[in-house]
Amino acid sequence: MEHNHLIIGLGGSGGKIIRHLRKTIERNRDAQGNGPSDARFEYLYVDTSSDEIDKHDEWKVLGKEIDLARSQYMINTASSIRPVLDDPDSFPGLRDWVEPRSIFDFVKPSTVGAAQRRKLGRLVFAQNAPQFVRAVEDRMRVLQQAPGGRAGAVIHVVCGLAGGTGSGSVVDAVAQIRNKYPNQDQYRIIIYAILPEKDSRRVADVAGSSNYYANGYAALAELNAIAVGRYHPVNILDGSPMEHDVYFNGCYLVSNLNEHNIQFEVESELPRMVGEFIYQKTLNKEWEGLGRAEKGENDIKNFESEEDGKARAKLFLSFGVERIVVPEQEIKEYLAYGFAEQATRQLMFNNFRQGEGYADEPIQKDWGSEARKPDTLQSMLLSDQHLTLEVGILEDDARSGGWKPAAEFWKQVVGVISTEVRNDATVAPTSWASALNTRLSKVFDETYRKLGGVRKFYEIKGNARLEMARHIVRQIEKDLFARWKIGTHSLIQLRQFTDALLGVLDERLQVLADELTKAPTVQTAVQQNIDQLVTQFNKVGFLGQHLTDKRSSLFAEVAARHQDLYAMRTVQEGQKFALSLIPFIKDELTTLRGHIDDMHQTLAAATERVNQEQAARLAGTDSAYQQRIFDRQAIANIMKAVVVDEQAQIARTQKVRQSVIDLAGTEVDSFDRLVRGVSLSAIISTISQTSAVIVEMAHAEIAKNLQPVLQVNIVERLQKQYDANPNGLKAFVSELYEKSGTMIRYNKTEVDRSVANNAGGTRGTRNTVAVFLPECESQKDFHASLTRLFEQQKDPASDTVVAPGKLSNEVVILKVASLMPARFIEPLEMMKRHYDGLLKDVNESFLLHGDGDGKNLPPLYARSSAEVSAQAKRKPYLLLARLLEMLKERQNKTTGEQEWAFIYKANGLPASKVLRGATWQAIIGEDHPADLQGLIEREVSRRVDVDLKHKDEKEKVFQRYIEFATARFEEAGEDDQDPEFLALSGMQKHVREIIGLPANIE
Repeated sequence: MEHNHLIIGLGGSGGKIIRHLRKTIERNRDAQGNGPSDARFEYLYVDTSSDEIDKHDEWKVLGKEIDLARSQYMINTASSIRPVLDDPDSFPGLRDWVEPRSIFDFVKPSTVGAAQRRKLGRLVFAQNAPQFVRAVEDRMRVLQQAPGGRAGAVIHVVCGLAGGTGSGSVVDAVAQIRNKYPNQDQYRIIIYAILPEKDSRRVADVAGSSNYYANGYAALAELNAIAVGRYHPVNILDGSPMEHDVYFNGCYLVSNLNEHNIQFEVESELPRMVGEFIYQKTLNKEWEGLGRAEKGENDIKNFESEEDGKARAKLFLSFGVERIVVPEQEIKEYLAYGFAEQATRQLMFNNFRQGEGYADEPIQKDWGSEARKPDTLQSMLLSDQHLTLEVGILEDDARSGGWKPAAEFWKQVVGVISTEVRNDATVAPTSWASALNTRLSKVFDETYRKLGGVRKFYEIKGNARLEMARHIVRQIEKDLFARWKIGTHSLIQLRQFTDALLGVLDERLQVLADELTKAPTVQTAVQQNIDQLVTQFNKVGFLGQHLTDKRSSLFAEVAARHQDLYAMRTVQEGQKFALSLIPFIKDELTTLRGHIDDMHQTLAAATERVNQEQAARLAGTDSAYQQRIFDRQAIANIMKAVVVDEQAQIARTQKVRQSVIDLAGTEVDSFDRLVRGVSLSAIISTISQTSAVIVEMAHAEIAKNLQPVLQVNIVERLQKQYDANPNGLKAFVSELYEKSGTMIRYNKTEVDRSVANNAGGTRGTRNTVAVFLPECESQKDFHASLTRLFEQQKDPASDTVVAPGKLSNEVVILKVASLMPARFIEPLEMMKRHYDGLLKDVNESFLLHGDGDGKNLPPLYARSSAEVSAQAKRKPYLLLARLLEMLKERQNKTTGEQEWAFIYKANGLPASKVLRGATWQAIIGEDHPADLQGLIEREVSRRVDVDLKHKDEKEKVFQRYIEFATARFEEAGEDDQDPEFLALSGMQKHVREIIGLPANIE
């Protein structure tokens, strides 16, 4: 098997096959990303719809993206064909086969894809053919020029034949590839074609005629025709002719019913099996029989012939895959998704329960008390001092050394001003109180904190309330994020704590409102006290002034009360500010809570998804082509051992948490940035991948004490199951052979039929089987016994080998049936019924085929002796109808165009039938409808019976034939190799038979 492999997917089925192949390759890589195969793959997917590309979740393995790069796919659209139809001469690659253009009238701007019309699929592909060829060149260059690359490749063309895109483009795609890489040995082209399934839900009425099935037949007819050299598609790049001996090396046919009538699901199982087969045959190169089968080396004649030459290629194959596998990747995914659920629970709830692991509910805690702790409020800038701006909130304000709490500030100010007043000689003692109040009022109104007074200060700072609120909540968020980042707090705990802070702020609003309501009364009482003290001060007499210090003590009390009053008034303004600031803080906190909640909801959705993914692993029944062998209890034991180890889980979940944070960048320190920087899909991907690495490492340790479930050899598992039951093992091997059927049902009548003109060729199919059994050092004796059983139980009529397998966890049986003409397959009959039905509609007959209406394609079914005889007489009957003047050329009275009409009698009266074709060459070359052909043959035979009873009459008609043929000989320049003359000459025997002349009469 070659080193380089280019996978070209056409249409939706092609995209599905590429996706499953890429998944298979990825699932068989080890932790370092290395695979067991040295095969190199490149891809090119071509479609008229982006549906398959857009299924992003399906292009993943354990969360890892395995989608195609932009350089690996092309999406063509059907809406731009009108310029071609309006001016075909400007498009030489399309000009010769788009007629009749009227068949495309159904195409609208809203037409989706190729609308299940092969010709539309071809037209859309042809418009984009230059890009296709360049893309193929680019992908081939990547394959061949990369480090370790080699010249040459196997080109795998994968598609479905039921739709318009894959079915309509496969012939041109193959032809363009072969035209670019003509060396059929260095660049082998293998086609994998999925046939339309029986009783498809896409077909509303299978009793009618459906494109879904007819497309399959038409595509096979064209592939067969290019294989036998009876159809050479025009080069759609420039209109030049192409004529290659070998367009493709083989074509695998795949249906949803295998040869044992086992049914497979169309949307997923069939593409998966094609991908699996391609992977297995590129992985296991020790299978010489496959090379012989795909190259047709088992037969000296790879075609069947009709009288007019090669008719049916024997290049069609089918395959079967049967796997017995320890589903290691599935087990790893089961463990990884199970651990991922634990990790998300820790991130959300952080509630570890001994013997159970992380629970999906929070730990109950009094977060209200936590939020009310003075240290908490102080660290989160939510203390009363911060809210009233007794200390700064913003960094510049916090660094300012001039800000003091109100009581401290006014104590200092009153102390200075009261001394100044007492020492001012211009102020009479009786005016000290008034002067003190005036000067304090000036500070309050004009110079407080250098911003024009207390009210002005808070007014100015009020403009920055939003910035202050954001700064406060930013500090809170950094603190909470840090707690979550190191794993001490869960998201639900942080959300509950945030709710508690919001509750504290609501309480502060109420308290502040109450205090502001009481403030005027309290201040009035202080003012009244001041007034009383001033009255007492002014009543102090001479003795009190000079013999005692009563006046000084009273003034000191007046100053102290002024200090209280101005401090109260300042606090009152601060409380008003706090009352207006808190709503801003609440809004920002609510936003923060929303971010935390968003993250929690995202993780909750991720938890649900990974739970679903785990439930889907190791569940359900086995696929028809695969038997899984695993110990569910051993897997459960490993899973529990991972889950209940608290200390290890703390470290493991920390890795998952960090991987989630890293999605948004290495410097993320907020939930806002985290939420904006991640998506549900990204989180699922990263926790899945991280969990996969973690469980592999954990399994390596746990498996030292428990039964391992990864890195298990399938031979060891079979030994445990069958070592004491040799009869059971024998039955097991026999059953595997019986189940490994090829993916097609066969028409036994056609397989057994011996057709004419096939001398030297083989009959029936050639079956080639390979059993890939991995080595197992620990069970050499059992391995030898198993190998002998596979040798003994094989089908003696098949070419079977038992070879070492590359994957230790599976036994694989691959079966290939080769040397098949398309007539061997049972679905062909159903497809032909729909095909024949649509051929009756002229437009549909052209839409079914890439070029023309398919009448010139060689038949897929071999004709019976009677059919061969009847077919041989078809043209002689038409010729005799003309010679007997029953088939005449005339002018159509409506259009004025020339036409040919068959004149006969019906119920004694003249009647006519117009034939399709404007020229005699078209009439004689046309495959007329069976009812019309039958009418012509019956009426000509009746005319012969009535009018040509005498030998001389027969001779006269035969002489007309001789003259007609001679005239053509002379028109051809007396060239006896002229095709028309040769055709007329070949009719002589049948003309004599029809008119009743003995063969020996000349």
